[in-house]
Amino acid sequence: MAPARMAPARAEVHRRRQGTDRSARGFTLLEVMLALVLMATGTVAVVELLQRAQAGVHDGENVLIASYLAQRRLEELRNTAYGSLTNEVRAAIATPSGYTRFDRAVTVTTPWTNLKQVVVTVYWHEAGGETSVSLQTYRSGV
Repeated sequence: MAPARMAPARAEVHRRRQGTDRSARGFTLLEVMLALVLMATGTVAVVELLQRAQAGVHDGENVLIASYLAQRRLEELRNTAYGSLTNEVRAAIATPSGYTRFDRAVTVTTPWTNLKQVVVTVYWHEAGGETSVSLQTYRSGV
């Protein structure tokens, strides 16, 4: 009786070993190719995200510089006599130096008697075309 019981037990052990050997073979070519495609897709997405972030930082820097240059000119015009406020044609910014890619124009209008509206516009070129920032203030002649 004992030998009859042992035979099924040996067959069971043999089946387990076959299953273990089969799972320890490694990855199939299809699995490796699928993993490579997923990694490549993820890498492309991350690179594109970084490029867009860098472009956003560059755009933000240009807006910040243009706002600074417009504010600086408004402060200079605030210290100018009321009667001396006049239009300035668009020209490259001479001072402060280092901002040669920016142009600036000043428009002075008189909406009411003894009141002047002063608009300073700073322009620059980007990949999408020309961009500008405008700041305005009012000066009274009274």
